[in-house]
Parts: sequence; C-alpha cells; structure tokens
Amino acid sequence: MWNQVVPQLREIQPVSGTFTLRGPLRVQSSTTGDARWVTRINRAVARLLQLPFPLLTIDHADAEHGGPVVVIQDPATAGTTLPDDGYELDVTASGVTIRCVSAAGRAHALATLTYGLLLSEEWTLPAVHITDSPESSWRGFMLDVARHFFPAESLHHTLDYLWLLRLNRFHLHLTDDQGWRMPIPEYPRLTEIGGTRPAGTSDNQWDGGTYTQQELRELDADADALGIVIVPEIDLPGHASAALAAYPELSCSGAEHHVETRWGIFPAVMCAQSSEVRAFLAQIYRALTEVFSGEYIHIGGDEVPGEPWGQCPRCSTLEDPYQTIVRVMADTVVATGRRPVAWDEASALELPAETIIINWRGPEGAINALHRGYDLILAPEGRAAYLDHKHRDSLLEPGRLGVCTVDDSLSFAPESYVAAHRTDSPAPGAVIGGQANLWTEGIRVQREVEYMGYLRLAAIAQGLWTGIPGHGTSGGAASLATLRTRLHAAGYAVYPGSFQ
Repeated sequence: MWNQVVPQLREIQPVSGTFTLRGPLRVQSSTTGDARWVTRINRAVARLLQLPFPLLTIDHADAEHGGPVVVIQDPATAGTTLPDDGYELDVTASGVTIRCVSAAGRAHALATLTYGLLLSEEWTLPAVHITDSPESSWRGFMLDVARHFFPAESLHHTLDYLWLLRLNRFHLHLTDDQGWRMPIPEYPRLTEIGGTRPAGTSDNQWDGGTYTQQELRELDADADALGIVIVPEIDLPGHASAALAAYPELSCSGAEHHVETRWGIFPAVMCAQSSEVRAFLAQIYRALTEVFSGEYIHIGGDEVPGEPWGQCPRCSTLEDPYQTIVRVMADTVVATGRRPVAWDEASALELPAETIIINWRGPEGAINALHRGYDLILAPEGRAAYLDHKHRDSLLEPGRLGVCTVDDSLSFAPESYVAAHRTDSPAPGAVIGGQANLWTEGIRVQREVEYMGYLRLAAIAQGLWTGIPGHGTSGGAASLATLRTRLHAAGYAVYPGSFQ
C-alpha cells in the first residue's frame, strides 16, 4: 500500500504488524508553542478523508481511543540524519512516531500518514518505517484568481490538496487585466474599480470579487501550518488594465482605461519613468510584506508590449524602458527583505542576484536564465505543466490553447527537462524546482479547478518530489489511477478520462 503514495516515497521498509486508527492520535511533541498546525491538519483531513473524528488531538488522554503520535522535531539533526524538509515516519501496532528537522518535515510526514489512511481499508495501516525527503526545494502550484475570482474557502480547499501531495509553494496570481483582487489601503480604487468587470449576461451583470487583507492573512497562516509558502504575484508592468482603470495617471498617457472583459495581451502598461509609479510600487510591495510571511514576491514581467513607452515623452528617452521598470520593481522588492520572482521574459535583463525566474516558454530560455546566474523554476507550457490545457484532443473536453495529457504531466521532472539542452560550460544559476500553472480564463469554480488541475498536479508532484519523471517510478500511472478512485469517492470532481 505505501508504494502507492503519490509522490513516491524515497525509502519504505515494511515492518510486521498493523495499526488501526480507532480514534484521535494523541500528539506528544518535542516542540512547544502554537498548536495551530494540529487544528489546520485536522481540517484538511476532515475534507480529504471524512473521518468521523479528528486525526490529531493534543489533550486526549484515553489510550483506548487511539495510540499516540510522537513528534520529535530536532533542528540539530539538519544535514546529518535528515535534510531540513525530510522526515522519518514509523507506524507500529501501538502508534506513530515522526522524526523531523523542521515544521515542514512534520507537515510532510503527517501528509504521508493521511495519504496512507486515504488508501486504507477501515483505517488499518501496515506497519512501516519510511525515510523521505524531496529532490526539489520549490514544488509549486499557481492558481490564477484574477481572470475569475475564487473565494477564500476555495483557496483553503486547494491548500488541503497541495499539502496531501507534499507540495510547498502556492503561487497566487492576484492581478491581471481582468481583475485586481488584493486591497491596498493607500490605493482603494484598485479593488473598488479594478475588482469587478461587466459580465455581459442577463443573470449576472458583474464578474469579480476581492479578498480582505484578513482573509489573506488567515490563508497565509494556514498555509504555514501545512508547510506551504504562499507566493503572491502582482503582475506588472504589463497586464495592468485593472490597475490603470483605477489610476490612469500611472500610465504613460493618463488616458482612461477599463477592466478588460476579453482575454489576451493589451497595451495597458505602467509608465517606466514615473515617480508616481515608483511610489505606487513601494506601497504595493510593502502591503504584501504586511500580509504574507513568505520570502518571495512575484513581480510579473511577462507579455509587456512596448508601444506605449515608445509614444511617451518620458519613456522614449530611456535606452530600455522594460529593463528600467522591471529593475525598479525587483530592487524595491529586495529593499523589503524579500526575493523577487519574475516570469522568464525578464531573464534577459540585469536584475538583482536574488531574483528567481519562472521559465514557461521553453528550455532554451531556461538555459539562458541559468547562464545569467538566476535561480530557476520550470513551468513549461509545452505539454507538461499548463493545467488549463485540454486533457485530450476532443471537442468534448474543456480547456484552451493546447493539450496536456496526464501522461505528459507524468513525464515532467525539472532536471530532466533541461538536461538535453545543457551545454558543457557550467552555469552559475541553479534549477531549484518546478510548478504547475492553472490559468482560469475558462475556469470559474472550485469543481472546475479539481477537474482540470488535481490529477495532472499529482502527476507533476511525482517528478518534483523524486527528481525522476513519474514514468520512471514504479507504478506511477497505477498510483494516479488509485488516487483518482479515492478522490472520487471523497467527492472530488477529478478528471475521469484517459491518461493519454
């Protein structure tokens, strides 16, 4: 059973005996302090397993209602017996023991335990000793909440699934031409005007929505309890129609803009030589640091048409307006103490050494970014990591702009993706992982996120955790089929069709 866990576990040593869960596991932890992680994991387990009782309790003393779960979290073991985000999990007839270095390792161990229960019959687990750790440090999923708004509850459900797959980055695409979702106190019109757009239907005249800062703080705290870092993205200097509809003076012309109702690339671009834009950026990034605790801020940088800059008296004096404004954005993020992340159009620029590039356009761009010294995340659009594409080439399937089968996603692992394109000369940059992207032009509700995303995301998680494409692991496709069956039984709207 344990060899069916997705992503595949690094080392599995079967032990004689079984453990049957009859009630909450009593937590005996070597760490003190906030027990939010117990509460949050119980909520995830309740959604995933529909247990009639919480998985964990920190105050239950009746041994007849389940054995203890002993959590030994010791940072002193880092780099010796365990890597920072690794863990050991022992399941015996009397209970569960977890050894880890960090809270992330603890979260991964409890996710593996939960996955075992998902596969089990009547909550009975074979006894086992598991030693596990990931190959990639960045194992992510991007959800576009700008094209269609997903309420906070939907994002919490997504966190549950990311945790189950031992993914550790949740990239939120918070702004685009079609919507601005995060409130910025100094710029209230960003959400008042930029947060909705005409829907053009008789039953719903407006489409959109915004989060409160408190909702986003709670999401961030819950993600942290699950070992996940939220990566907020404010996509600029292009894709700025919603922002410029609210504050047209931030554009080169100051002309009126509107929140876009179409999909595509539009000449709505922030002025590259404006002091007002620089003040705006400083406030935006400061607000992000006050809401999100993670070390990353995604600045966007993709698909920026340069025509407005060529027609601007201020920007036309610049040698490279794109270099100028993106450098300002990245430097401003670094000044807040965070690391800037950008789409790979920005990899041709001179940016701070801390910058991380997400490559989506092809392996050649990935190699160029590495040779420029940037840390690199791989999210290839071409039949691998874009989950808004169709599952198969059929008019009966939802999706747009291409096909990405489950098998395509199962074939992806970061290092193998770039290996065939590497040159003999060493590159100063490093591949630190990968992620799947789910753009939502054609996706409106959580059930569609599950259909389009969940099975292929599990396939990609195989390669991100193990460093080996899922086809190179034992039973990769069979394990996905089993996961799909269990998720369907739990009420998830997972894609039911062919993997090919």
